[in-house]
Amino acid sequence: MNKKNTKILIKIFQDFRNQKKIYKPTICWQDATEKFYKIFYKKKIKNFKRNQLANSFFIPLYNLKREKSISNILSLIKKNKISKRLSSFLLDLVNGKSQALSDYRVFKAADNIKKLPLLNSFSEKDFGNSLEQFEFDNKKFSRSSLNYLLGLVFLKNSIERFVSRVTLEIGGGYGVLGEILNFSKIKNFKYINVDLPPQAYVSEMYLSELFGVSRVTSYLETREMNKINIKKLKNFTSLVSWQIEKLKGKIDLFVNFISFQEMEPNVVRNYLNMVIKLKPSYILLRNLREGKQLKQDKIIGVKKATRTQDYINYLKKDYSLLEKNVIPFGYRTFDNFNSELLLFKRI
Repeated sequence: MNKKNTKILIKIFQDFRNQKKIYKPTICWQDATEKFYKIFYKKKIKNFKRNQLANSFFIPLYNLKREKSISNILSLIKKNKISKRLSSFLLDLVNGKSQALSDYRVFKAADNIKKLPLLNSFSEKDFGNSLEQFEFDNKKFSRSSLNYLLGLVFLKNSIERFVSRVTLEIGGGYGVLGEILNFSKIKNFKYINVDLPPQAYVSEMYLSELFGVSRVTSYLETREMNKINIKKLKNFTSLVSWQIEKLKGKIDLFVNFISFQEMEPNVVRNYLNMVIKLKPSYILLRNLREGKQLKQDKIIGVKKATRTQDYINYLKKDYSLLEKNVIPFGYRTFDNFNSELLLFKRI
């Protein structure tokens, strides 16, 4: 980690301690936030995509227990207890490839390759040393990028004519949506990610590594601004949670994928109030219809779940629900929880 990167991380966490409670991590993220600071301060960021804690929080895998599962299957192969054909099937199942292929097939089948954003040329870079990255048609994808690609084709199929030049995301993790937009053929686009301190830092480092520091607005440039003018931002910007109050201007699209479900309803409502002031034409959400599990002794969760009806209620004065979808663009778990896409249009 060079001196500038270290300075960014230290400044973010120094500023973080004096912010309003509404912009600090909720119970789901409290312990993890401090742990991530220590991880990223002590270790180089080049292997962040295979960090066990990161995989549990903001870099999703198709199978969190993949290493143990693969080891068990390889042991059975060594002992000649399963056939090569069965072992090949099982390995694709437990390493996530089968599910990734299913998501990729839906994306390919649904994507209009002549309509912006153009998504068919995207291939995810491997800065961060991914634990799961799959190759289809000579292009690479992770679960994160496939989640976003499915959401974007859902958006494209739901709206006849719409191109987002300015996209704001809350909870964008390492910034892969920005990476996708870079290859979308949208001219002069802006991608703004607002996130908790560790993720805001990671997304700035990730996008700077991929596209160069000249195209990324750094936290060091915005931290002392009382107003952050959207028009003056570069292609990629990483802001920390409390800076959303300082954003001024208009956006075209607001996106939140999964992170709202990890917050209590009052926190979600505050963020959405800030978003409404920026007047996006559309709002695209992906979150659990039923809400995240409640916090228990050894189970990570929330004090109170945020559900689909909450989003509808918070937005109803300014936005109407245009479309919702679980299958094929979202995901239904084996125990019938629904990761649901919601698309809202400004009234």
